[in-house]
Amino acid sequence: MKVIDLTAPRRELRVRIDPSPAYDFLACLYLLGCDEESLDFEMSPRWVAQARAALGAELRAELSLLLPWRGRALGLVGVMEGRQGLSAREFIKRVATTPADGLLELMLAESLADRHSLPLLRSAIGGSGQAVEAFLGAVHPDIDRRPLRRLVSLPPSEVKARLVRLLREGYTRVYAPKEGEVVPILEQDAAQLARRAATSSGSEVIEHATGGFIVGPDAPVMGVILAPTYYFRPYNLITAYHGIRVYVYPIEASPKGNAPPPDLVRFYKALADETRLKILRLLAGREMYLQELAKALGVSHVTVLHHVALLRAARLVLIVERGNAKYYRLRTDRAREAAALWQEFARP
Repeated sequence: MKVIDLTAPRRELRVRIDPSPAYDFLACLYLLGCDEESLDFEMSPRWVAQARAALGAELRAELSLLLPWRGRALGLVGVMEGRQGLSAREFIKRVATTPADGLLELMLAESLADRHSLPLLRSAIGGSGQAVEAFLGAVHPDIDRRPLRRLVSLPPSEVKARLVRLLREGYTRVYAPKEGEVVPILEQDAAQLARRAATSSGSEVIEHATGGFIVGPDAPVMGVILAPTYYFRPYNLITAYHGIRVYVYPIEASPKGNAPPPDLVRFYKALADETRLKILRLLAGREMYLQELAKALGVSHVTVLHHVALLRAARLVLIVERGNAKYYRLRTDRAREAAALWQEFARP
């Protein structure tokens, strides 16, 4: 009997590594707009306070509107499509020359629960109140609709002008002073990752860079961009545009002086919480998805997301994407790695 196999072949994920500091610049602004104090970023609280003061109250208010925390507006990196290695200034110029309607679409498209609802967003931009409500009805339930309503109700030209001003002032006041120090670090990390990519599969490179994200061959992704961040350590900042997934991944900074390795500190901090220990115990039995974990723990899925982010940053948990579903898996070898790190650090 002859068999004709019509199943789709497994495709290798297309991965591009972009050393552009523009991603890190946006991650820096997102850090300043973060309203979750329990997230333990590696930038010192003193630096964050000084940077927020330099930005000023007015621009911080603009930041919360234009780039809201957990608002998924980072899709505006799509203005760099087809270009690699752009400086932060060149990125800002690209934003300034992008048509206002297209820019607003990039900023809001990832807030939709389904990409098939994109026509609703396009109708809402500069449209009627009814069109705006139809768009908001299609937004992912986890996203705060209030800043979205304000944004989509404003004239696109005004949104663009305010965004360009925020980016220019944010660059001058916050990012530029350390740019000369940070950019070479980003370039070095991207170069190291590119060398690894030469002998690894795309999915392996993604897992290594992000510290635990596994993108399956059937994930709804046309390609992946990996870009390093200094400011957002130890977390990933994730967005997408036009079917391209973007992981702004944290570089691994070297410890200063006699300080312990940041990776070791994150590991033990992640374990110092009862809820996170319960999550690890549950995952020791099997893979679970978000709603399962939330139900088993009796907490909201937002709470689980927070704890899983800390566990992922400590490389204790893998996030596995299959099709449109994400599962969480325990990294069983992590304890041995951490023990080796501790022994090396404690050695006289």
